[in-house]
Amino acid sequence: LLVASPYLNDPNFLRSVLLIVNHGSDGAFGLSLNRPTDQRLSDVLEMSMPMTPARADDYIFEGGPVEGPLLALHDLSDLGAPVVGHDGKTWITGDEDHLRMLLTRVDASVRFIAHYSGWGPGQLDAELGAGGWMVLDAHPELVFGHHDHIWEAAVKQCGLDVIASLSPG
Repeated sequence: LLVASPYLNDPNFLRSVLLIVNHGSDGAFGLSLNRPTDQRLSDVLEMSMPMTPARADDYIFEGGPVEGPLLALHDLSDLGAPVVGHDGKTWITGDEDHLRMLLTRVDASVRFIAHYSGWGPGQLDAELGAGGWMVLDAHPELVFGHHDHIWEAAVKQCGLDVIASLSPG
């Protein structure tokens, strides 16, 4: 996870926590986890189902400032693609059939996200070097946690990690 430093002043990322889906020599792709929009799924998906799906009132989150498709982060194995480096606990899909199925799965942790955050080659590395972001392992309780508490919980965890690394023994 990328956790916005308290000193990061970019309004697109103020107090944001982003799940990095891909980071390589071509750049990086990530999704903000804690920026709900006013839109609900029922506002944007054509519902051709006989009944209203269980998640129709779920908020759509803004994944970043770059225009992009509706995606879902979830914890159902083998539905979509695993998010690399997350031990098979977080999956991503934009497939319309998968999105419709996830609408009915109240037993799964799901976050629907439109738009994304993108960085060109070396751009994210430069921001990391300048101290704009803190880095934290992505745990499901943060990835799927309540959006009002993710940033604070992530900052606290970053502080605990720093203290643990400085402790002898």
